[in-house]
Amino acid sequence: MVEGARVHFMAGQDDEPETADNIDAHLCLADGTRRYATFMTTGEIARLLQRWAGTGEVGGGRYFWCSDLVIIPRPGVEAMVAALGEMIRSGDVDVMLSKLEDSAI
Repeated sequence: MVEGARVHFMAGQDDEPETADNIDAHLCLADGTRRYATFMTTGEIARLLQRWAGTGEVGGGRYFWCSDLVIIPRPGVEAMVAALGEMIRSGDVDVMLSKLEDSAI
């Protein structure tokens, strides 16, 4: 639960709430504003870069880029909710996460 917002985590079928380290989410704030976030750990980013180095994707893993990325210190929905709560409390959510159009939901 995020105070002042509703969150819809778009977890994959293999994602467990306690161990998920790469999940997209839609955030609906109390004022009706909707925003988008991608949550990842540094470990997941490193894993992707290493995989891409082997597959040749993304220039052989030479870079990682993701819009609306929120890096969390540990896996799990609990860490994601804590990050969102702080972003809302501080007002950073307004500059950190892009707005969603109604058709994107």
